[in-house]
Parts: sequence; structure tokens; C-alpha cells
Amino acid sequence: MNKNACDGIYDSMDVRFTKNCDNRCPFCIEKQGLPSFGMPDIKKMIDNTITRGIKDVLILGGEPFLYPEQLLEYMKGIRSYADKIYLTTSLPWSIESDSDSALRVIKLLDGLNVSLQSTDWQENNKLMNSSSCHNRIKILESLIYIFGDKIRVSINLVKGGIDNKGKIEKVLSDLEHIGCKYIKINELQNQSDLYVSFEKIMGVKYSSPYATGCSTFIKLKGITMKILLKRSCFLTENSLKASLLDLLKSIFKVFYTKKNKFSVLYENGNLEKGWITCSQK
Repeated sequence: MNKNACDGIYDSMDVRFTKNCDNRCPFCIEKQGLPSFGMPDIKKMIDNTITRGIKDVLILGGEPFLYPEQLLEYMKGIRSYADKIYLTTSLPWSIESDSDSALRVIKLLDGLNVSLQSTDWQENNKLMNSSSCHNRIKILESLIYIFGDKIRVSINLVKGGIDNKGKIEKVLSDLEHIGCKYIKINELQNQSDLYVSFEKIMGVKYSSPYATGCSTFIKLKGITMKILLKRSCFLTENSLKASLLDLLKSIFKVFYTKKNKFSVLYENGNLEKGWITCSQK
């Protein structure tokens, strides 16, 4: 029954390195989040990462690479402590302007997750409402050439963007052509006006994401890349209904809930038990 993050199976730490970002994606999970706490307090962030006792760290933003020097300092401070360190980025202009720091950061990572909305670089910038006009696909291609399997590309299914079978197939074909080996396809959560169902547009049917796992490795015809599909369930998308198996699992969780050590570290160094929005504070 314990298949998903909401089941308390992950002992991990999310690090919001900064609120600042060079994009304004309409589906960003940070839209309703806490305001910026200013520049990252690196010393306090390092101290609270180490003392928390969690060995798996995911660095997020905003956009962490807007501060490549500070990011490198943080990485050096936690690298000998953490078992796994991952980072999510949309490849901002600062990766090129301070390529030395950026490359040194990536060398210290266990994995770099690159968020894209299109493999057409101009369309990608448009969909993300980017404040800078640079070719992120070209940067991605160079990073794949240097770091290979360390790079995973994450694409979102969203109305007006990747929202039909043809677009998915083109993006996957383009990414495979430039040497990408790992892909994550995400359905949106709590964004009903922009939500796109992978199963509907691809004409496939999988078992319940809530009861049997919302993150599933899938195979698509003609694609050799390893594809992880992250689906939404009835708890995160209003158009979806709970199955009988979902209801049985809900009853199960009343009597058994695995303790979760998950926490969120903010750029001011403060630790929280989970993600907090402005309305919750």
C-alpha cells in the first residue's frame, strides 16, 4: 500500500535555494508559496542540512543557478555528508555567464533534472514566460555531451504546451536525438484549468496512481529512453474519481501511516516539516 510520497515512504529534504526565477510559468508550484527570504544564508543552510539527519537532498527554486557561486559553496559544504544530491533547473542564462561555477556544481551532483516545456527553444521560453531569451536546448545538448547519464529531462503536460500525442512524440524524438537517456513526464497537480491526462491523449490505461503508484516507468513504441511517468490522482486533480482500490487504501492509511522524515529547508536556513504557502503561514 505504501507506493507514493504521500504515503510517507521517502526520507528526504527539499531545499528551496531561492525564490527568484528567470521564468514565470503559469503552472509553477511556487505561485502560492512563501515570498523570498533574500540571498541564501549558506552557512545556516549547510548547518541545518547536516543536523537534520537526512541523506537525500533535492535542491529547487525558484532557480538555483541564478546564484552559481553560492550554490557551489553550499554543495561543497554538504557533499561529504549527503548520500544523494539532486538539483532541478530550467537552465538560466547564468549557467553560460558563470560556466565554471555551474560545471563544478554539476560535477558534485548525483543527478541534474532539467525542466523543459518544448524542444523548440523559442517556444520553450514563451511557454515559461522567460525574462531572458537564450537557447536552453543548446545548453542542454552541451551538458548531455559532458555529463551523459547524469542528466534527466522533465517535461510537463499542460494545455497550450505539450497537450497531445503528436507533441509528446516530437519532444521525445528530439530529446533522444540529442542523446538524452532519461525522461520524466509530469501531469500537473491542483491545476485543473491546465491539467492534461497522459492516458487520455495517448489512448492508454494504467492502474490507479493513488493505490498502485503515481510514479511509473513506462515504455513507448520507438523510444529507447527510460521514461518515468508521474501522474496525478483524485487527491490532486478534481476531474479524477477514486476507485474502489483507492477507497480501500484510504481505510488502510487510517490505521497505518508510515512516519515521514521529509522536510523543507528555505534559503534563510529555516527548516519546515513540509512546503508552506502564504495562506498557511
